[in-house]
Amino acid sequence: MGMVWIYFLINLVIDLLVLFGIQTGIYASLLGLTILSWGNSIGDAIASAAISRDGFSQMAFTGCISGALLNLLLGLGLTLLFAHRNNSDAGIDFKAVDNEGRATLLIILASMCTLLVLLSLIASENWSVKKWHAKIIFGLYFFTVGSAFIIYL
Repeated sequence: MGMVWIYFLINLVIDLLVLFGIQTGIYASLLGLTILSWGNSIGDAIASAAISRDGFSQMAFTGCISGALLNLLLGLGLTLLFAHRNNSDAGIDFKAVDNEGRATLLIILASMCTLLVLLSLIASENWSVKKWHAKIIFGLYFFTVGSAFIIYL
């Protein structure tokens, strides 16, 4: 019964986000970049902060990366599975000719670049994470979100 309630509530939240997007004229991808991703990740962020505060910062760091990886691989895998269940030859097209497609591609590229920057920063510091790395990562996030907003407008 708990799974049924979770399924019902998830569909309700998604319907409310779609309704909000229709009422305000905001693209679905922009809502996914902001409201949906923040709601999806805030629990993980709080848990990682609590784990790090208790002295297990390496576990928190690994949890941040592996949680996003699981979400990406499982979420994308299930999305593709459901998108192709009726037509095995169909694809999910990102048309870069409109603003929504350009912003979606920007988000995908920015995610890949952020991981590469993070890897190179940590490798350059002898596999140690410094406080200034956080400032760079925050900057990359705000740059990506700001760029997506500019593309949409």
